[in-house]
Amino acid sequence: MAGGRRVRLSDVARAAGVSPTTASHAFSGHRPVSPATRKAVLQAAFELGYTGAEAAHRLTVGLLIRPPEAIPGLAFGTTSLAAETGATVLALLGEGFSVTAMNGLEDVGEQLGWLDGFVLLAPNRCDPVLEVLRARDIPTVTYEEPVGVADFDWWVGNDFVESSAKVVRHLHAAGARRVALVAGLTDNAYQRKVISGYLAEVRHVGHSPMLRRADPARGGLAGRRAAGDLLASATPPDAILATSGVFAVAALEEANGRGLAVPDDLLVAATMDGPLGAHARVPITALRSNANDLAHAVAGLMTSRLSGGVPPALHDKVVLELAVRLSTTR
Repeated sequence: MAGGRRVRLSDVARAAGVSPTTASHAFSGHRPVSPATRKAVLQAAFELGYTGAEAAHRLTVGLLIRPPEAIPGLAFGTTSLAAETGATVLALLGEGFSVTAMNGLEDVGEQLGWLDGFVLLAPNRCDPVLEVLRARDIPTVTYEEPVGVADFDWWVGNDFVESSAKVVRHLHAAGARRVALVAGLTDNAYQRKVISGYLAEVRHVGHSPMLRRADPARGGLAGRRAAGDLLASATPPDAILATSGVFAVAALEEANGRGLAVPDDLLVAATMDGPLGAHARVPITALRSNANDLAHAVAGLMTSRLSGGVPPALHDKVVLELAVRLSTTR
């Protein structure tokens, strides 16, 4: 035992002076290691009492998705977070990891002694889970930047600043002059970067921002209230951009309820694509993320960290593709 907990493969690797990935290969034979390295790993395992050595074919990685709306969002028809989570699990398995999915900080605390690494998807601002993982020296990588956390470079994500600005430019090109944004209340990098890109582009062309926040946990009800508030204002928007398909469909429904036609009277778009918006009564223009590419980037980052690599020089790798549909076509 190490410090009163089960000895992890990462402890063996540290004692042997190799990476956890190399230690795993020394036991499994999955990839060749030198006889001297194998001897050092086995000796360290013996000295530490690593009882899992005979079966140590895989490193164990924990996985947690942080946005509170991720799980209940399935009931509202949101699938983007589910697709990213599932693809990440498969990519990690493809890298040779064992994966344990978790449901919150309590789960993480109970499993810390068994984990060799951790993947945190869309961390919240000043995320306490990341604080615990770093305090316990668990090698961690994140999908999206962990806002409010200093000196953490092991993350990868989409360029939502430029991507959201691209949607606003598309709306302007389609004739919109008063573009509003309905954003979620969750405080994470995704919401912050979308808002940043929106504000920068709207102000760049000399227009006034129109921003409303909605609670993702309340789904379409919150989206309709935010859209209704905008459409009832003295200078209503002629386009609404939303940070989820749920909010975008809610804006579409609210507009129809007020006798407005989409796209003739109001343009509607989303910064995250999914079946809900794509198959709406009026199909909604949206940014399309490639879940598989992101998943492989995250899994590769985990492998790099456990292999003694260096953090990526470029984090926001991808400007998302804009899928133009009827909701913004005049």
